[in-house]
Amino acid sequence: MHLQNASITVTEFTIVGFDKTKRPMVVGVVILITYVLTILANMTNILFIIYDKRLHKPMYLLICNLAAVDILHTSSVSPTMIGILVAGVNTISYVPCFIQMLAFHLGGVMEMFSLSIMAFDRLVAISCPFRYHTVSPLPHCYSTVKYTFCDYAAIVRTTCVDPNYYFNLATKMGSTCLTHLIVVTCYYSQLFIAVVFTRLGVVLTLEARHGLMIGSALGPSLVNPFVYCLRTKEIKSKIFRVFKKVVTSQ
Repeated sequence: MHLQNASITVTEFTIVGFDKTKRPMVVGVVILITYVLTILANMTNILFIIYDKRLHKPMYLLICNLAAVDILHTSSVSPTMIGILVAGVNTISYVPCFIQMLAFHLGGVMEMFSLSIMAFDRLVAISCPFRYHTVSPLPHCYSTVKYTFCDYAAIVRTTCVDPNYYFNLATKMGSTCLTHLIVVTCYYSQLFIAVVFTRLGVVLTLEARHGLMIGSALGPSLVNPFVYCLRTKEIKSKIFRVFKKVVTSQ
């Protein structure tokens, strides 16, 4: 039979991915709570950065942009999943279905671009203040390297200066990378399992694939704002001041 003869007119789709889910109400409530926390956390980041002119710097504007992307990405699918699990509405009209598909994949692509731009920003932040030639003019008191090869720590320890300052520079560099590394790992680890593992012949169950897809839509969007709130001094201090004012006013 030709496909043209087998085609049907579709006005709505029925989503059956949660049909075998045990305790759908519990899962739906968990997704609902996660979604609400995601929206609140990302909106908090955006509002703090917009209304505090001291935070109008490239890094914070990138954080604000990532928060907006996270809201788009998670909002594209979360309401549908919540409606299926909590309200039992498992149908979606033809046009809204395609709009949802476009929004979800657009959010995913924008997330990748945002993380790439932020990685470049971190590279600039590290490269400018931490150049290798800052060690070369230092006076050397030793010519013996007690390491197996010439690395940063080995060369610093041969100088006549206090090495703690230069080790602190390296520590600050690692701290600068850590925040972005956490965010990138949270986003790409699930995609890596879902895409790369299947290319290597690892067969994932349908439930496992559903879990990875849900995690990729909700996990990074929830983790990102909290990571940057806790790791960024200015945003963290701003939140503490707001809560302090609320507590003292009561």
